[in-house]
Amino acid sequence: MSGSEVVLLWIAVLGSVLIALGMIIGARVLGQTREAKAAVTSSDTYRRLAEQYRQLAEMAITAQEHTDLKLTDITTRLEHVRDQVDSVQRILKDVE
Repeated sequence: MSGSEVVLLWIAVLGSVLIALGMIIGARVLGQTREAKAAVTSSDTYRRLAEQYRQLAEMAITAQEHTDLKLTDITTRLEHVRDQVDSVQRILKDVE
């Protein structure tokens, strides 16, 4: 074997070792991440936060419904005021 073949062989071996090391580290990190997610999602804290989020969502829906009702009421009152203004304008035109 020539010197360049030996160097290429060592580079190939080193590359293979680095790839294997990367795969091992990646697998461990992935496993730890999954374990951490499982621990978080199964904990009481997660359940309490999920319940609080659900309650907050319900409150937001209720607030939106109240806002819609108020907006409908205001729209109705505004239409009534417009009708009165139109009536006053007609009366003023008749008086002129």
